[in-house]
Amino acid sequence: MKMDTILVPTDFSEDAAKALEMAVDLARRLGSRVVLLHAYSIELPFSSPAMGGGLILPEGYYVELRNHATLHVERLAKEASRDGIEVQGKAVENTPWMAIIDEAEALPADLIVMGTRGLTGLKHLALGSVADRVVRKASCPVLTVKAD
Repeated sequence: MKMDTILVPTDFSEDAAKALEMAVDLARRLGSRVVLLHAYSIELPFSSPAMGGGLILPEGYYVELRNHATLHVERLAKEASRDGIEVQGKAVENTPWMAIIDEAEALPADLIVMGTRGLTGLKHLALGSVADRVVRKASCPVLTVKAD
């Protein structure tokens, strides 16, 4: 099986760092390239003038957020590039699980390697799991990695 492209989503957590480390090792062995993806989304609480509310964000907030995310993921990609392994960093504004599925299809990715924080109980029920959704919806294999 040929694996040209390995997609590695990152939220900059310890689990994501472990997934990146594993993906770079796989890429070295298989002659693949790695695409490191950071998805950020801005989820604002619903408010309206009728409820006496409204949220005003500072001017340039979205641009600054995008620039910060892009710089961070590109720096991480540069640090991960070694031994001739190509690692490209990319930041996108989207719900994380949707961004991962979209990017995997657009590349196309042959494998997704991603961390999992292992939420359980009420947290998992309330928040869901990005890894769980990606495993269920991805059109390519998904390898999940836990840091500990």
